[in-house]
Amino acid sequence: METIYAYSIGKDAILLTDFYQITMAAAYFFSHYHRDLKTKGIFEVFVRKLPKNRSYLVAAGLQQVVDFILNFNFNEEHISYLKSLDVFKEIKDDFFEYLLEMKFTGDLWAVPEGTILFPNEPILRVKAPIIEAQLMETYILSIINFQTLIATKASRITNASNGKPVIEFGSRRAHGPQAGLLAARAAYIGGCTGTSNTLAGMRFDIPVFGTMAHSFIMSFENELDAFRQFENLFSSSFLLVDTYNTIHAIKMIIRERISFKGIRLDSGDLLFLSKGARKLLDKVGDSKYLNVKIMTSSDLNEYIIDDLVKSNAPIDIFAVGTELCTSRDDPAFNGIYELVAVEIQNQINSNSNKEKNIKNEKDSVLYHYFDNDQKIISYKIKTSPGKKIYPGPKQIHRMLNKSFNNLNYDIITLEDEIIEESLPLLKKIIENGYNIHPLPSLKEIQEYHKDQLQLLSSSFKDIYKVPESFPVKYSQKLDKIYDELLKEHNSQIQKQQ
Repeated sequence: METIYAYSIGKDAILLTDFYQITMAAAYFFSHYHRDLKTKGIFEVFVRKLPKNRSYLVAAGLQQVVDFILNFNFNEEHISYLKSLDVFKEIKDDFFEYLLEMKFTGDLWAVPEGTILFPNEPILRVKAPIIEAQLMETYILSIINFQTLIATKASRITNASNGKPVIEFGSRRAHGPQAGLLAARAAYIGGCTGTSNTLAGMRFDIPVFGTMAHSFIMSFENELDAFRQFENLFSSSFLLVDTYNTIHAIKMIIRERISFKGIRLDSGDLLFLSKGARKLLDKVGDSKYLNVKIMTSSDLNEYIIDDLVKSNAPIDIFAVGTELCTSRDDPAFNGIYELVAVEIQNQINSNSNKEKNIKNEKDSVLYHYFDNDQKIISYKIKTSPGKKIYPGPKQIHRMLNKSFNNLNYDIITLEDEIIEESLPLLKKIIENGYNIHPLPSLKEIQEYHKDQLQLLSSSFKDIYKVPESFPVKYSQKLDKIYDELLKEHNSQIQKQQ
């Protein structure tokens, strides 16, 4: 059997989906309604509430979404597997022939990676033939949810470091190799200086960092031999000094005149040890040791880092592993992929009263007509308790102050509404299945996120406080459509009772 590495799913990525997506695809395929009207689904990804302790989100994962969409196709092996399943035994071959020939032919809008967002703001929007759009859901959510979660956590941690470099050290604690790889990418977007993940360095051009493990020290007869061996090969390295006795190790390094770039503290009282280490290194009065950097690790998070910074700990670099790559305080991101509208491609000629009403209600806010009435967008909402959805394809308009250096508020509108002096955030990335908007480099994304942070007031960057409300408004037109749809649904329910 071929070995399959967790980080390289390749041609089989299309099957990384919830199985009901494929059964729904078959039901759509054989539906006279969807086939006759050539419906397109319009779906948006957003989150209703932030992970705990968070004041904003950092959008991440768009590059992997685009890669998936542009390479979206079934092959003979996939079709053969699906046909072998009991649930598909009665399904006619023309459905499987459709899948085999299918490519993504729709459109994708998204906010740039690194964008700061708030609850209910769309991160991206897909419009495509209903089957294509439905089959996007699972993979898109798994990518956007995870990377946005980690990028947001990284942004909090780097805010707490007050400008001191933070390195992502979490691959061994991640929930699998692919998670470790994508966590490194997302952490870099959120502000980290680099990663310990070598593959992330190669794949994404992220600076890589490493020191040494306690096992390396312990494998030698004594600590000094281990340090000398590393010095012989890597004079610009960091030495791990806490295997046996931190202060003793530093004194020994100085006494033996060992050359190195920095030391790493991985246990104990980091404030006390960093101050003690700095005092010993500076006391020599030699630039060789005055310039030595102090790195700390050991289960760091934003609160520990904030405390160390405020206590004036002489720490130059923070290395964060488990807490970052798992977002340990809240390791789940409940982003959702919801249908907000259906675009009806064909002229409606049915005799049904509902379809006649749609055609006759030219002034209704519930439907949007275009192309000489040949196409109709029907707005959708869900009325499940606690799961409010604003209908229709939307845009986020960012409103800045007069100096354009601070966020006043965002306005969520329908996609075609114009708001004067706003910055529309959602950009069209894919049109009719083709990439039309070049994506920036990862370094450019990180710089963009830093610019986004500058727009936020200090209250949103305070790691100890979560705002009671967010600077998000809705257009009057959007509110009106929601209220009208809700009335219509309630009316229908009453008639059925």
